[in-house]
Amino acid sequence: MNGRDKALVALVCVLCYCNFGGGAFHYDDFHSLVENPHIRSLGNVPVFFTDPAMFSGDAEKKMYRPLLLVTYAVQYAVHGYQPLGFLLVNLAIHLSASLLIGAIGARLVADPRAGLVSALFFAAHPLAGEPVNYISSRSESLGACFYLAAFLLHLRDRRSGAVACYALGLLVKSVVLTAPLVLWAHDRWLGGGQKPWRYYAPFAAVGAGYIGLITYNRFLGGSLAAPVRDWTTQLLTQSKTPAFYAQLVALPWPLNVEHQFFESARLGEGAVLAGSGLVLSLALLGWIGRDHIPGFALFWIAVVLLPTTLMPLNILVVERRMYLPLAALALAAGYLCRRLDRRWHWAWLACAIGLCLQRNPVWASELRLWEDAVARAPHMQRVQSNWGKALQLAGRWDEAMIAYRRAIAIDGRGGDAYNNIATILHLRGDITGAIPWYHRALEREPTLDEVHQNLADAHAQLGRYEAAIAAYRRALEIDAGKGDIWSNYGLTLYQAGDLAEAEAVFRKAIELMPDQAEPYNNLGNIYVDRGDWPGAEALYRQALARQPDDKAQILANLGDLYRKQQRFDEGRRALARAIDLEGDQAEWRFRLGRLERAAGRGEAATAGFAGAIALDSTHVAARTHRAEMAAAMGAYARAIADFGVAVAVDPASSRAWFGLGRVLDDTGEWHRAAQAYRQFLSHWPQDDARARHARERLRANEERH
Repeated sequence: MNGRDKALVALVCVLCYCNFGGGAFHYDDFHSLVENPHIRSLGNVPVFFTDPAMFSGDAEKKMYRPLLLVTYAVQYAVHGYQPLGFLLVNLAIHLSASLLIGAIGARLVADPRAGLVSALFFAAHPLAGEPVNYISSRSESLGACFYLAAFLLHLRDRRSGAVACYALGLLVKSVVLTAPLVLWAHDRWLGGGQKPWRYYAPFAAVGAGYIGLITYNRFLGGSLAAPVRDWTTQLLTQSKTPAFYAQLVALPWPLNVEHQFFESARLGEGAVLAGSGLVLSLALLGWIGRDHIPGFALFWIAVVLLPTTLMPLNILVVERRMYLPLAALALAAGYLCRRLDRRWHWAWLACAIGLCLQRNPVWASELRLWEDAVARAPHMQRVQSNWGKALQLAGRWDEAMIAYRRAIAIDGRGGDAYNNIATILHLRGDITGAIPWYHRALEREPTLDEVHQNLADAHAQLGRYEAAIAAYRRALEIDAGKGDIWSNYGLTLYQAGDLAEAEAVFRKAIELMPDQAEPYNNLGNIYVDRGDWPGAEALYRQALARQPDDKAQILANLGDLYRKQQRFDEGRRALARAIDLEGDQAEWRFRLGRLERAAGRGEAATAGFAGAIALDSTHVAARTHRAEMAAAMGAYARAIADFGVAVAVDPASSRAWFGLGRVLDDTGEWHRAAQAYRQFLSHWPQDDARARHARERLRANEERH
C-alpha cells in the first residue's frame, strides 16, 4: 500500500471510533488495571516477566501477559487512570493491525488493491470494536499485531524478525502460540512449497520455551487445574460457535459484551448437529480450497480458535476472540472482492462505519454497557450479576439487589452475587443482615479472600474483634499479597488493644502498598499512643505526601499531635486545612476547639465546640468540653444541659458523668450528683484521682444524709 492508502485506512479508523468519548473502565479492567497496584510502579516491570500474579489485584486471576502489563505501567506513569489515554493506544494498535493486514494482503495477492480492501475491511468491521473500546481487550489486538508482524516478516524471508515478533506476541497472549502452524500452512499451500523443517526450529524452540516458562511459573498448571466444565460438554458446546461467529461476521448486529449462548450436553441437540455439520462442511471447503487464500483463511481461523475450543473457559462465546480470525477473513475479503465495483466497497464501508458509530456509545459507562447487555441476554447469569454491579456503583441499590437475585436464580453456584448482596446490606448499615450473606458466598466459594475481608470488616464494626481477626487471617492465608487486607487487619488489632502486633501488621501493609497513605497514618497513631511524637509526625507527613483521599483526617491527626506538643500555631494551621477540605465534619471543629482550650483561648475554644455541635448536635466530646468550660465559668445551667445531652447520647461516657456529678455537687443537688457519680464509677474502672474524688463525695453525701 502507498502512503495515500495508509492515510485512508487511518482516516477510516478515526471515523469508526471518533465518538468513543472519554471512555470508561469495564469488567476485567478493574482487577487487572484499576485495582492492580503492581502496574503503578515501573520498578515492577522486571517482575511482570516472572510472576503471573502481577497481572491482577486478585491473586486468583493470575495470567502471564507481561508485555501487556508493561504497556499499562508505562501509560499509568504518563497519565494515571485516564481511560481516554488507554483507549487512544487501543485505537493506535488497531490501526497498526489494519496496516499490517493491508501489507500482508498486498503481498499474498500481489495486488495493492487487495491489500487496501483487506485493511479497510478489518479497520471498519464492527466486530473489531470491542478490542478498541474495552481496555482489557488490548491483549487480543496487541497479540494480533505481533502475530501479523511475524507473518509479514516471514513472507519477506526475515526469519529473525519473525521469530522475535513471535516471542513478543507470546508475552501478550498465549493464542500467538499457534502462529507457526499458520506460517507452515502458508508455505505448504500458498508459498510454492514447504520449507525445510529446520527453518521452523527457532519458532519451535521459542514455543517450547514459552510452554516451559508458564509451566515453571505455575500459570499453565493453575489454568488446567480446575476446568469450568467437562470436555464432552465443552466440545459439544463449541461445535455451535462457528455458526454463531459466522453470523456475527456477516451481520454484525446486534453486538453484545456477552451473548445469550448456552451449554450443550447432548449430541442429539439440533443446534449441535447443525453446528457439527457446518464445521465439517467448512473443513471440507478449506481442504478443497487450501491452495487459495479463502481456504488458507479457513485453516487460519480454525487454528486460532482451537485453544478456546479445547480449553473450557467461563465465557462460551465472546466477540473479542474473533479479532485474529477476522484478520484472516479480511485477507479472504481482499482476495475475493478486489475486482468488485468500487461503489460496492464504499457502500459496505459506509454501513460498517455507521454500525461502529452506533455501537461505540454503549461503552461510555458500565451502566450503559450492562443495560444494553441485559436487554439482549437477560438469561445469562454473568450479565445479570454485572448489571447489578453497575447499578450498585450508580447508587441504585434496590435495583441492584433485584439483579443479583436474578443472577442467583439463573445459577447460584458462584459466590459473587451473594457477596454483592451482603455488601449492599453492609453499606446500608444492616451489618447483622449482611453477615449471613457473606457466609452463603463462602459456602460456595471458600477461597474468595475479598469475602473473608468483608466478613472481617463486618465483625470489626460490631466490635467482635476475635471473629474479625480470625476472618482477616483466613483472607491472608488465601492471599497474603493484598496490602488493604493487612491495613484493615492492623486497624482491628489496634482497636482490640494489641498495639505491638498492629505495628508489625501496618509495616507489612506499607511494604505491600508503599504509595498508599492509610497504613502510614495508622502507624502514626500507634506512635502517638506510645509517646514517640517525632516518629508520629514523620509518618503523618509521609501519609500526606502520598496525596491521600482522607487528607483531612490525617491533617486532623497531625493537628492533634501538635496540640499534645503545645505547638499550637502549627496545630491550628493543620486543623484549619482539614476544615477547609471537609467543612461539614464536626470532628475537625471539635479538635480545633480542644486545641484552643489547651492554648488558653477560651472564646476560640467555645466557638470551635459550638461549630461542632451545630454540625452534629449529638457530638458527645464537644458537648462535654463545652460543659466543662461553662462549669469553670460558673454557667452551671448551661453545663448541666450539655452534660445531660452527652450522657443521653452515650450513657457510657464516663467523662460526661463525672462532669455532671461535679456540677450537681457544686449546686447542691446531692441526690442527682450521687447518681451521676455512681454512673461514672460503673463506667470507669481505673483508680485515679477522679475515681477517688467520686467515692469521697459519695461517702460524704451518705454521712450527711
